[in-house]
Amino acid sequence: MRSAQKNLVDRVAHLEKSALGCLVEFCSRGSAKELDGLIASGLAADQFSTSDHRAIFRAMVEIRDRGKIPDEPSLIGELDGRLMAQVCDLTKGVVPENLKGHVHDLREVWRDRYFSKQIEELASLTTPDDQLALVERMRETLLGSGDADSWRSIFHTSEEFENAPPLGFAINGFLQEAGVTLIGGLAGHGKTLLMLSMVRALLQESALFGYEPFSVSRRAERVIYLIPESSIGPFWSRIKMFGLEQFVREDRLLIRTIQAREQVDLTDPRMLAAVEGADVFLDSVVRFTVGSENDAENARLFSDVLFRLLHSGARSITGCHHSPKSFEGAQSMSLENVLRGSGDLGALTTTCWGTRQIDAARNRIYVENVKARDFEPCGSFILEGRPHLDETGQFAMHAKPGEAAELRSYLQLKGGRPLAPDRNEQMLMAAKLREQKVSLRESAARMRVSKSTVERLLDEYDLSDHNSEEEGRKPQ
Repeated sequence: MRSAQKNLVDRVAHLEKSALGCLVEFCSRGSAKELDGLIASGLAADQFSTSDHRAIFRAMVEIRDRGKIPDEPSLIGELDGRLMAQVCDLTKGVVPENLKGHVHDLREVWRDRYFSKQIEELASLTTPDDQLALVERMRETLLGSGDADSWRSIFHTSEEFENAPPLGFAINGFLQEAGVTLIGGLAGHGKTLLMLSMVRALLQESALFGYEPFSVSRRAERVIYLIPESSIGPFWSRIKMFGLEQFVREDRLLIRTIQAREQVDLTDPRMLAAVEGADVFLDSVVRFTVGSENDAENARLFSDVLFRLLHSGARSITGCHHSPKSFEGAQSMSLENVLRGSGDLGALTTTCWGTRQIDAARNRIYVENVKARDFEPCGSFILEGRPHLDETGQFAMHAKPGEAAELRSYLQLKGGRPLAPDRNEQMLMAAKLREQKVSLRESAARMRVSKSTVERLLDEYDLSDHNSEEEGRKPQ
């Protein structure tokens, strides 16, 4: 045991001397960037094992703090006679280019030295609680995070901040890079269609919705679209509607549906490799979470997975999420009523867009930003899908950002609020089909709306002035 300890002490001293010699040699050549980098990474004088090595490194730091380079003459002038001789001896036989390896090995032996001290301390403890606490610290040491002397390295350096890229957008003003964007709305209110519009814009490097301010700064080299709640056939129809087939063939649009060959989660090493540089789409978010979506802990675990995707190099992440049932009666949008489940889900997003279909016949969708981190969002706008998606493969901008009124003005609710665009025409059409003895299901198919929408239209018609002579008539 004593022999092992002595070997460890000797190796620490040898590596410290080699690392210091490399630094002195670099500085004597006129370069201090190597020293600056190690100081910024958290290397400190107190980490060195001997008082002489601590004094030499501390002198180097102090000289550097004065704006000078601590070359050999500068160091000799800073130290006493005994240490001066050591400085002269440091550079003998060293290869400065080996500095990185020496520092790496040095950090490892420092960790081993620290762990050895913990073993000695463990032998002196008598209570189980103290022993268990120390064992946990020893575990952290072995994992590389237990050495308290290395605390500086866990924080960003000033150089990292100064060289950090500015806030960027994959789609200007709409899709933020290095962040999570969510699109919230009721089922069937166009969330997937909006995301496919984003995919088209990113791959074609064209303006989203044909609106020039939503331009694409740099085309997507790869888009990953994960939709485990759809089978491959129906989704391929949507791919063709948006004119995205060629990108699938070119492997620039990679898709997984419910019929994918094997189960793969977001933390699979292959997935983490695939997302590097890619724009990722999750349709829908709930399919990638575990447990109740109302549980804050589950939301935290999901956020950890998303952040890991970003750490692996994903340029952006977009997900769609259902609104709570109560959103059907809401007259305005907020982060809280647009996203179902725990509020922690909204907290992790950089951007959130709320959607609401206000005209089923023309598939008009009201879009409003309910969260924008670090940028000023545009005003609400209205998209029109029919017939434009079938004819051109993209939405038309019916009302540009800033031109749309408040959401409440487009909703038809009992109590006399204004009708949505063309709502009156829809009511008349539903009433006419009912008069012709057409079933609710067939009426919904002809009008391209849901059965429940037809029922609501007929209720509204029966309560309106259009049907005063037949008041009280009920839908079939």
